Amino acid sequence: MGRTKTVHGGLDAAELRHYDLRVEDVLDFSANINPLGPSPLVREAAAAADLSAYPDRDSLALREALAERLGVPIDHLLVGNGSTELIHILARSRLRSGGRCLIFAPTFGEYEAAAGAEVHCLTATEAHGFRWPIGEAVAAIRELQPALVFLCNPNNPTGLYLERDAVEQLAAAAGEHGLLLLDDAYASLADSPWDAMPLLGNGNVAILRSMTKDHALAGVRLGYLAAQPEVIDGARALQHAWSVNAVAQAAGLAALADEAHLAAACEVIREGKGYLWAELDTLGLTVSPSATNFLLVKVGDAGGVRRALLRRGLAVRDCASFGLPEHIRVAVRRKPECARLIEALREVLADG
Repeated sequence: MGRTKTVHGGLDAAELRHYDLRVEDVLDFSANINPLGPSPLVREAAAAADLSAYPDRDSLALREALAERLGVPIDHLLVGNGSTELIHILARSRLRSGGRCLIFAPTFGEYEAAAGAEVHCLTATEAHGFRWPIGEAVAAIRELQPALVFLCNPNNPTGLYLERDAVEQLAAAAGEHGLLLLDDAYASLADSPWDAMPLLGNGNVAILRSMTKDHALAGVRLGYLAAQPEVIDGARALQHAWSVNAVAQAAGLAALADEAHLAAACEVIREGKGYLWAELDTLGLTVSPSATNFLLVKVGDAGGVRRALLRRGLAVRDCASFGLPEHIRVAVRRKPECARLIEALREVLADG
């Protein structure tokens, strides 16, 4: 499978200059993050971080806080410079001697970029609600015997959220010859989240989480991996020294301390998603069922719609890089902001 440049949400400085726009001029629906932004406690902690001192190489205080919050031993945790770093070092540690990798697609492009191995994709289709047939998936895993299986759940960009039983079946199959990497970065923002941490007891599951999404820390890059100690040790051996800076560690600790901020964000998402879904339906657009804080919307010419919206100061994600050139991905924001998007989208669709 050929490698292509991985595309992400967020604003592109060069493109904004092309349209004579400033970052502050654009309402960003392309990045799936907490619509309230960082907690005030996070802003205070980040501002107070000692920039003259080297950060703790092991992120000990943050790992201790995570261990207490998650109910797992501290040696089961590795903090990284965003989940992307952790994806890459885990893939290198598990696939360094080659071997097969299986990816549940369409999904986050960094999995394939990190694999550097024989990559196979099990691709869900729109006709089946972007849901993978679990029985066929289990059979495929057992036939391929991959060393590493990537599953994003809830999935980006479709919003599909597999239930615990389905994931347990996939984990059991993957564990016969390898490891299931479960990326549940969006679970805490989902409608009815279930706790994946007990899956660690099986020994064949690693759980990846990004604090970018639920705590709006995209600018400082922070994520963590939970797995059995031997998996953690293999990934840590490939991590650069001082990978997680002092500001990120301070921000992470403060974010964990402010549970009310995350709860408030989930309420904003609930209201905004209900509004968006109803309004997109009135525009005659097909919206895929989503359990989390973004919607996959079929608009036809996704690239054209994205550019037209950007000229109006609104950014959405064109999903061509996911293999979905007719779809855009829309992050849920506050209801008044969602109303601006709907009005602009109505104009764009009317213009043809």
